[in-house]
Parts: sequence; structure tokens; C-alpha cells
Amino acid sequence: MTVNSSSASLKHNKVIHKPKSTVGLAWRFLLRDWRSGELWLLVAALLMSVSVSTAIALFSDRLQLALGRQVAEVLGADMLIRSPGPVQPEIIEAARKQGLKLSTVLEFPSVVMAGDKMQMVSAKAVENNYPLRGHIRTADQPFAPDQIVNDTPSPGEAWLEPRLFPLLGVAIGDQVMLGNTWLTITRAITLETDRGGDFYSFSPRLMFNMADLESTGIIQPGSRVSWKTLMAGELSSLEQFKAWSKSRLDTSEQLLMADDSRRDLRNSVVRLKQFLGLASMAAMLLAGVAVAMASQRFAERRFDSCAVMRCLGASRQQVLRLLLGELAFVAVLVALPGVLIGWLLQEGIVQLLRGVLPAWLPAAGITPMVIGGLTGVITLAGFGLAPLLRLQDVSPLRVLRRDLSPAPAASWLVYGFSLMAVFLLLWYHTGEVVMALILAVASGAVLMMISLGVQLLLTQLGNRQRLAALPVFWRPGVSRIIRGKGKTSAQLLAFTLTFMAMAVVLLLRTDLLDRWQNELPDETPNYFAMNIQPSEVDAYSEFLTINDVDTSQLYPIIRGRLVRINDVPVREAVTKEQENHNALNRELNMTWSETLPENNRIEQGEWWEPGSNEGLSIEAEIAENLGIDLGDRLTFMVSGNEFTETVSSIRSVQWESFRPNFYMIFPEAVLQDLPATWLNSFYLDAEDKLLLNGLVTQFPTMTLLDLDAVISQVKKMLAQSTIAVEAMLAALLMAGLLVMMSVIESSIDERLHEGALIRSLGGTRRQLLIMQIGEFVLFGILAGLLAACGTELASYLLNTRVFQLRWEPAWFIWCALPLFGAAVLGIAGWLGIRRVISQSPANILQEV
Repeated sequence: MTVNSSSASLKHNKVIHKPKSTVGLAWRFLLRDWRSGELWLLVAALLMSVSVSTAIALFSDRLQLALGRQVAEVLGADMLIRSPGPVQPEIIEAARKQGLKLSTVLEFPSVVMAGDKMQMVSAKAVENNYPLRGHIRTADQPFAPDQIVNDTPSPGEAWLEPRLFPLLGVAIGDQVMLGNTWLTITRAITLETDRGGDFYSFSPRLMFNMADLESTGIIQPGSRVSWKTLMAGELSSLEQFKAWSKSRLDTSEQLLMADDSRRDLRNSVVRLKQFLGLASMAAMLLAGVAVAMASQRFAERRFDSCAVMRCLGASRQQVLRLLLGELAFVAVLVALPGVLIGWLLQEGIVQLLRGVLPAWLPAAGITPMVIGGLTGVITLAGFGLAPLLRLQDVSPLRVLRRDLSPAPAASWLVYGFSLMAVFLLLWYHTGEVVMALILAVASGAVLMMISLGVQLLLTQLGNRQRLAALPVFWRPGVSRIIRGKGKTSAQLLAFTLTFMAMAVVLLLRTDLLDRWQNELPDETPNYFAMNIQPSEVDAYSEFLTINDVDTSQLYPIIRGRLVRINDVPVREAVTKEQENHNALNRELNMTWSETLPENNRIEQGEWWEPGSNEGLSIEAEIAENLGIDLGDRLTFMVSGNEFTETVSSIRSVQWESFRPNFYMIFPEAVLQDLPATWLNSFYLDAEDKLLLNGLVTQFPTMTLLDLDAVISQVKKMLAQSTIAVEAMLAALLMAGLLVMMSVIESSIDERLHEGALIRSLGGTRRQLLIMQIGEFVLFGILAGLLAACGTELASYLLNTRVFQLRWEPAWFIWCALPLFGAAVLGIAGWLGIRRVISQSPANILQEV
């Protein structure tokens, strides 16, 4: 104990007896400790906790909103209502009152004529403010370079899809007749932002102005028309409107959010959000570890002053109130600058990555900053309170017996309280309860392994003979473990959790990047050819072969409805919530295949043998949504004929692959006699696109869908997601290094005294350096091995339960983590303990 600490306690003894002065005395204690340098480690740890949590929260929030906007661009709006007729007026009025922007779009099949030619088209009438999100791309000539446009067809104009030009034999400037009116062709459409994700039912597009709809005379009572009411606005307004309208929409009106429209984009964005949530959790876990170690050091340096206060009449409650008051002042004073530093950090990241992040990034919101500040306070309470509780048990006899320390609280209670704080904080901060549980379970498993490992080490090295057999640079570390079991466990837990948090995020980052790269290779099919007639299959295949076009397998398409499940009408076999599933409200696209398609994986059951005449493979998500299991009998109706098959396998499908994917696949013998058209996807370079004119001319009934713009959008989003992942990883690595330094600093007092004793007994600086670094190397190896166990457990649970990725054991981490731990802790230990070997032993021992 220093003289200053004792005199300060004596000086304020009279104030201690006045409860009303507790706040003032806590403030004076805070000023004294700050001037003496006692608080810097705790303040630094708490500052890291608040700033890193705030930075990640702000960056994640802004990026998720930006990517959500990009998904909305594919829908043309943030939300839409699809219906067969005009939406109820009260629904429209309520949307306007919520401040939402609205735009109406009508789509309907029709026949368009040009001269003596006619063609079935998908006509689309749009208002002048279409689309609300995203953009349209057009070209001056079909299959020519395109550009973004900010307008829509003017009254009297029509924009045609490029494949319509050769089918109708028209050019820019010609006229076509739609219904009763003539429209002048002014542009070729290359991208409609809301074209949607059903690749199997598109006719060539003709877009015209809503003002011309009445003059066409096409829309009559009973006409087959799809109304889409597009909506855009703030997320809070959208959520309020969605909740309000849920019970007011009739059965024919379907509300869709942007995330529901495109599974190819949705899954990637969802995984990115989950990863950002995981990075936030890991950062908060590291911050909690730093705060816990700093609080432990703060508490241990208060033993003597608390003993003096107890001798002068302070009660246990008074001592605890003073210390908690000082801690509360620290939390409040650090929160504001921590939030400011966090804002500056994320703004710096945004500025550095401005060229690769989404062009539109919302401003930093106040909510993430408030949550970041509260995170620091909650972290301090969850991790810093447990060590301070020991101070109320300091005995007054410590004034006479310096070796008398308060009994440590039950380790299971202290660590259990901290882990519970972690779980609640992570759950609240990210809303990902499954991920929070997984990290809590993995952290608890690490705690158990550390406890058992320390007990085993104590058992095996409990006598001097075994200790003497160890290398000399490991003996001090092992001796410290034996002497101070609780402190050693805490430090080992801190190092292990730090390595584990960084390793889990690094592994998931690698898995995600590999998944994204595999989903969209360089030659991802950018065209879908549909409605290929059976008589044209051979000629179509020959055309692609002659022109050396990279193509995928040809699939037959049979359209049918699911009518019964286990011989029960489908509407009666499912729950009320399942009745609204899209698969029950439209015809399904079914196919046959003797082999499992690429990018599909069997989750349950088995694929049939070639030549089999029975079996059904169903996609996993629709099976789960409709409650369908292996062995269930499904009855389908195709062209008025019914047939029944038993579910023999359940598949997961990689919808992001931009390749033909299907809900239902059968053996060829089951569907071969049913009417079918054929589907194919292929890749075409930009310079080869003129081949499309010949393809469309040779096969006029074929439907061709251009996905180039959509794939470019997805690739751009994935590139931005990759940058975000890398930024999160860099921030996490920095936080991990700060944690390790704080853990080392928390034990510096003991190391200074131990080093002074060794030096005074004749030890050299070199010997002391070797022993200290050897101890950190030993800690690094042990922490690395334990972290590898926790990482494998967390990685398995996260991959299989959250990210829906294939898990494989990461064998390399069993070697990499111990080596990394030894190297990093060895270097960090050397940087942190230079004071131990540089200070004079006499000066240190005088302070004892």
C-alpha cells in the first residue's frame, strides 16, 4: 500500500460516516485515482468497449440499410401489394397517411400487332414515377449498349424488349398496335428493376404509359390483370403500415417486402447481416473480457485502502457504495467520448471504402450510438461488478497482514454472471438469439475446459520433482498457475476467448467468401431460354453447339398444381398460416432428372436409381413451410390429369446460382408422357450478343430472359459485402490486440514485485526476460489449444444452425492457433513487461 492511498483514506474518514456525502466522496476518489494513474487501464478498456461497439453498430446499421435498399431496387419498391384488381381505397389512404410514396403498375397478357405480324406479349402500364426504387435501363437499338434512364414511356410511346424486334420485324420509330391504339417504338428495354424472380413464365415485354391504358380498350370486366401497388418510405413507416394492413387485406391481396421478392439476393444479404451481427457479438465479447480484467486489477489495487477505511469505521456497505459510485462516474464520463470515437471510426471506414461501398449510405442514426453507449455501461456492470464485490469482504486485519486477501467469490457464480451478461447484451444488441446462445454455449464450454485443465495441471505438477523437470522458462508460469489458480484461470479464459472470437469470425468470413465466389463464377449463365418446344430441342442444342455457347443442361418444364397431401385436399392438410404460401396459389414448375442437379444437396432420404419409375424429390424450404416429410404422398394435377408420388428425398437448393432450380423433381418415367416445354440457361459474352438475333428468329416461340444486369447487381453487392466483412475483421483484430495488452497490464503489479525479488537475489535481466516471455508463450499455447476446441464447437453450430453452410473440421486451426497464441502473446508479453526488467528492484520493493 502506498502512503498516498492511506493518507487519502484517513483524510476523508469523517466524510465516510455521512451517507449524504457518498457521491461527493466517490467523485473525490475518482479524481485522486485519475491523477495517480490508477484508472487508466479501466478507462482504456471501457473506452474500447464503447467505441468498438458503437463503430460496428453504426457501420452495420448503415450497411444493412444500404443493402436493403439495393434489394428493394430489384423489387422496384420497398414493399408492394399484388392483387387481381385495384387495392381497397382505405388501404391506399392509410399508406399515404404513413408518408409512403405510391406508384401503380398493371401487367397483363395481350397480343401486339405490327403489319401482318402479331405476338403474344406481357404488357406493362406504368405511371410517371415508376420505379420507386432502382432504375430502368434502355438502349437506342435492340442488343446495343444500354444506359440508365430516369423517365418512363411518354403517352403514345412504347418500349419493347430486344427480342420483340425480330419477332415483329420492327425497328425504332415504327408503330405497333396494342388493343385499339397505336404506339410508337422509341427505345429497347434491357432491364426492368422489378422484373422479378419467376424465370419460367415471362413473355416478351412491352411497356407503355398508364395514360394510354383506357384508349387500348383491353381492360374489361373479367380481364386477367395483375395490379401492383408499389410503396417506398422509411423503414418505421413501412413496418407500421405492414402491421396495420395485415388483418385488413383481403385474400386476393398479397403484401410483399423487398426481402421476399428475390431469394438469390435475399440469402446473401441475410448472411451478411448475420455475419455483421456475429462480428458485433465477438467485439462485445472481447470488450467484456478487457473490462473484466481491468476491473480485476482495479479491485486488487483497492484492497489496502478498503482495509484502512474498515479500520476507521466504515461499514461493508459504505465501502461498496463508494467504489460503485466511482465506477458509475467512470462509466458515465467514458460513454460520451467513446460514442464519439466510435462514430469517427466508422466514418473513417466509410470514407476509406467510399468507392466500393453502396453509393447510397444513410446517415448515422442516433439509436446505434445510444446502444453503443449503453453497451459500455452494461459491459462494465456485467464484467466489472463481480471483482468489486470482493472488496466488501476485505478484512481490517489486512493493514497488519499484507498477505491477507478477501476470499474469491465462487468462480462459477462470477463467470456465470458474466456469461449471462454477455448473452443478454448480445441478444439485445443484435436480435440474434440463436447466435447469442451459440457463443454463450461455446464460451461456457471453454470455461469448463479451462477449469478442468487447471485442475489436471495442478494434479500433474503438484510436486517439486515434476516442476523441476520442466524447461526453465516455463517454470515461473507453471508455478504461477499452481500458486494463483483463480488469477490464472481468469487470464487463461481471457486469452482463450480472445483467440476464439477472432478465429470464429475469421473462419466464417472465409466460408462466406468462398460461398459467394462459388455462387457467381465468372461465367455464370446470363440468359435463360424458356418455352422451347419439344420439336425444337435438337435444333436448339445444335445452334448452341455450332456457335460454341457455354450452356447448362436442358430441363423439361411441366406445370401443375399440388392438390392433395396424404390424400387430404391441400387446403385442409395445411394450417391456416400455410394456406397463404405461394406454392398453393399457383401452378408449380416441375421437371424430371435422372441425376441430382448441380447446386442441390440431399438433406434427407435418397436419390432414385436411373430408370426408376417412382419417387419425388422436394425442396427443403417448401417442405418445411408446408409440413411435408419423407414418405408423404403428394397428388398433383397437370392438364386435368392427376397423379400421386411419395416423397423419397428432401433437397436443399442453392437459389443464388442463377441456374435452373426446381421445387419438385421426379424420375423421367413419372412425367415423360405429360405435356412439357423445355428450359435452358447459357452464358454469352457481350461481344457475342448479336447471336441472339439469329436465335430469336430461328425459334420465335422461345422466351429469352436477359439476366446480365441482375447478375451485375448481385456481384456488386457481394463485392461490397466482402469489403464490409474485411473491415469488420480488421476492427476485431485490433480489439483483440487491445484486449491482450489489457490482460497483460492487469498482472503487471505482481510481475514487477516478482521481478524485483528475482533481481535482488542475483537474477539477471536476460534470465528474467526469458522466464517472463516463456510464461506468455506457455499461456499462448494453452489458450490456442482451448480456443481451437471452442472455435470448432462454435463454427459447427453457427454453420449448421445459423448460416446454413456446409461444415467441415478446420484442422489447420489446431496447429495455427497455438502457434499464433505463442507468437502473439510472446511479443505482446515482451512489449508489456519491459518495465519489469528495466526498473530498479530497490524502487519497486520500497513501495511494498
